[in-house]
Amino acid sequence: MSLVVRACVLAAVLFAEKFLLNGFVNFEAAQRANGLGTDMRVLQHFGLRFAVSFAIALALFVYVRSDAALHAINNDAREARVRFRWLALHAALLVPLAAALYNLYGTHGVHLPFAPLAASILLLTALSVAALFTGLAPWAIWRRGAAALGSRWLYALAAALAATAAIVLSQDLWAPTAQVTFDLVRLVLMPLVPALRADPATRLLSAPNFEVQVSQICSGLEGVGLIFAFCAAWLVFFRTEYRFPRALILIPAGVLLVFILNVIRIAALVLIGNAGHPAIAVFGFHSQAGWISFNVAACGLVFVSRRSRWLNTAALERTGSAAPATANPTAAYLVPFLAVLAAGMISRASSGHFEIWYALRLLAGGLALAVYWPRLRDLDWRFTWRAAAAGVLVFGAWLAASHLMLVAGPMPPALAAMSAASRAWWLAGYVATALAVLPLAEELAYRGYLLRRLVAVDFESVSFGAVGWIPLLASALACGILAGALWLPGIVAAIAFGLLVIRTRRLGESVAAHVIANLLLCAAVLFGHQWQLL
Repeated sequence: MSLVVRACVLAAVLFAEKFLLNGFVNFEAAQRANGLGTDMRVLQHFGLRFAVSFAIALALFVYVRSDAALHAINNDAREARVRFRWLALHAALLVPLAAALYNLYGTHGVHLPFAPLAASILLLTALSVAALFTGLAPWAIWRRGAAALGSRWLYALAAALAATAAIVLSQDLWAPTAQVTFDLVRLVLMPLVPALRADPATRLLSAPNFEVQVSQICSGLEGVGLIFAFCAAWLVFFRTEYRFPRALILIPAGVLLVFILNVIRIAALVLIGNAGHPAIAVFGFHSQAGWISFNVAACGLVFVSRRSRWLNTAALERTGSAAPATANPTAAYLVPFLAVLAAGMISRASSGHFEIWYALRLLAGGLALAVYWPRLRDLDWRFTWRAAAAGVLVFGAWLAASHLMLVAGPMPPALAAMSAASRAWWLAGYVATALAVLPLAEELAYRGYLLRRLVAVDFESVSFGAVGWIPLLASALACGILAGALWLPGIVAAIAFGLLVIRTRRLGESVAAHVIANLLLCAAVLFGHQWQLL
C-alpha cells in the first residue's frame, strides 16, 4: 500500500471505532455533568470537529499542492510491511478504553473518580492511535511524510481553527438568521395572503387555513453551509479551468442564492398548506424542497460559471462547439440516474404521507435512457449465472438488514385506501421502475461511471478489470449514503455488484444481478407482505 492508502485506512479505522465506542458513553449523563465532566464533554465535542476539519484540510492541501518529494515518499511506503502485532495491540487497547468510557459518567458500571478515568481515557486513546500508526507503517516513513508536508501543516491548522471557530460562532447566528428569514417570508406572503398574521416574537406565520413557525433550523444556515462546501470543493477540483481570484465570487453568490431559495421555499410551504393541501405541505414539500433548492442552486452555479468567459478559461471552447448531447460520455452515464433522482424529489414533494406519483421515476428515467441509448448500446450487456448468484446474495442481505433496521408494518394506509385498479396501477409502476429503470440507471452511474472515474478522467478508457479496492470502496460508500436508512446493505450491494463487474469486465453482469435482486425484493413486498421495503 502507498502512504496515501495507509493514511486513508487509518482514518477509516479511527472513524469506525469512534462510531462504535460512542455506544459505551452515556450521553444523557454527560449533558448533566458539571465541572471537569463539562470540560471533558466540550473537549470531545469540539476536539472531534477540529480533528476532522484538520484532516480534511490537510488532505485538500496535499491534493492541490503535491510535489516530487511527496510522490517519492508515497511510493517508498509500498515496500513497508503491515505489522499485525501492533494492530493486535491497538485492538487490545480498545477493550479497557471501552470499559473506561462506560464508567466515565458514573451512572452505570463501577463508580470511580472522574479525574483518573478521564486521564486513563486520554492515555489509552493516545496509545491505541500510536499502535495503529506503527502497525500500518514504520515511524520513519510517517516522519518523512510529515516533514515533506512543510507549511501545509500550518495552512491546515489555520483552516481547522477557522472551521471550528465558525461552528462555535454559528450557534449564535441561528436565532438572528431565523428572524431575518421570518421577515423576508412575511414580505413575500403579504401581497399573496392579505389575511396573513405574523407574530415576530414567536416567528409564527398564520394564514387562514395554515400556519408555520420559522424555527432556527428553518433559518437557511444548513443550506448555506452545504453550498459553501460545494462551491469550495468545485473550485478546487476544477481549479485549472477557472480564473482566480474572480472565480471566488461563486461562493457569496451561492450563499445568497440558497438563502433566497430558502425564503421562497417557506413561502411556498405556507401557500400550499393554505390552499387546502396541508399533508402535501408538511410531509412532502417540506422534506424535499430544501434538497431541491440546494440542487437548483448548485446546478445553476455550475451551468452559468462553466459558460462564463469572465469566470472560466475553457468556456470559449465549450460555447463554440455544437456537439449533440449524446456525444457527451459523462452525460450518457449520469443523466438517467439524475433524472430518476429529480423525479423522486418532485414526486415526494408533491405527495403527502404516501408517494402517489412514484411512477414519475419510470417516465423520467425511461426517457433519459431512450435519449442516450445510441451512446450506450455498444457496452457489453451480456451476463452469466454469476449475476443470478450475486442477485440472490444481495437480496438476502437487504431483506435481513430491513428486519433489523426498519420497522415492519402493514400496507401503507394510503395505498390500501385506493381502489383495486388504482392500487394495481401504482404497484405496476413501482415494479416496472424497480426492474426496467433503476438497475440500468444506477449501474451506469455507479459502476459504469463513478467506479472508473475514480481511476482516470477518461473513464471510458479504463478497463473494469483495472479498478482497484479504493475506487470500489469509495463508490460503494457513495451508493450507501444515497440508500438512506438501509445504508449498510446499500454498501454491501454496491461492493457485490462492483466485484462482479471487475471480475467479469461486463456491465451487463451487474445490471442483471441488480434486476434479480430487485425482482426478489418486489416479490417479498407483493407476496411476502414486506411493506417496509417500499
